[in-house]
Amino acid sequence: MRVLVAGWFSFDEVIATIGDELGADVVTGWLRELGVDHDVAWAPYLQRGPHWRDVDPAQYTHLVFVSGPVSDTPLLRELTDAFAHAQRWAVNVSVVSDAGRALFDQVWERDAPGISRPDLAIGTSTPDVPVLAVAFAPPQEEYGDRSRAGEVRAAIEGWLGARAIPWFELTMDLFEKPHERFPSQVEALIRRADVVLSMRLHALVLGLAHGTPVIACDSIVGGAKVSAQAASLGWPVVLRAGEIDPVTLDAALEHALSGTLTEEIATAQRRGAEGNAAARDWFTRQLQG
Repeated sequence: MRVLVAGWFSFDEVIATIGDELGADVVTGWLRELGVDHDVAWAPYLQRGPHWRDVDPAQYTHLVFVSGPVSDTPLLRELTDAFAHAQRWAVNVSVVSDAGRALFDQVWERDAPGISRPDLAIGTSTPDVPVLAVAFAPPQEEYGDRSRAGEVRAAIEGWLGARAIPWFELTMDLFEKPHERFPSQVEALIRRADVVLSMRLHALVLGLAHGTPVIACDSIVGGAKVSAQAASLGWPVVLRAGEIDPVTLDAALEHALSGTLTEEIATAQRRGAEGNAAARDWFTRQLQG
């Protein structure tokens, strides 16, 4: 017995969903537990394994199609015709038409007329990984040819993608059509991140204010306000234009997640409070002078 596991992630012609892959993970887990030889068929754009159009169908006794809608579409018919000699099963699928059902010998529906079952993805358990809140800076034309904002952003985005790091963008602008943005929204997101990666001064400041370690990335050659603010707060995890690459970002993330920066975060908060107090005193003197 040898099984080829396929799904909508097996086709270049469509973009599958995370749920499709999670369903396949569950099925391949079953096959491993049962000691059944198997392969997973991946679309070439995903570059993860063999494409079903390139394998020898005669090498497989079973085709198992996992998750998503099932109807009599050209893609599904091409796949099932190629494995006409094999047992063809559909698992965790939404049966859209009887003609689609007829493409398979056995079907475990997650939903069909009169049928409703839990999706397999509810049974998955992936390793916990850190989540980054990322604040990109605009070109900052006031710095002229010293600005490397585009290069730094590209380096960060490439690193996030290559490392498959979960992240969301912190947008710091007060308005994004058609809605206003409020500080409380940004700060709530920061509190829910494990690390803030910031090209912007205020994402650095707010990360430390809320006790979240920060990777500060200064995109201005020679350093500018991001580096200056980190120095004023005593924050050590700072990368500067020209040194921001996968190696330095890996090291900075490891440092940020090490649990060794508690004292530095406390120092930043203390310096911030002292700085605010000094600014208030100065302001008061100006009013009274």
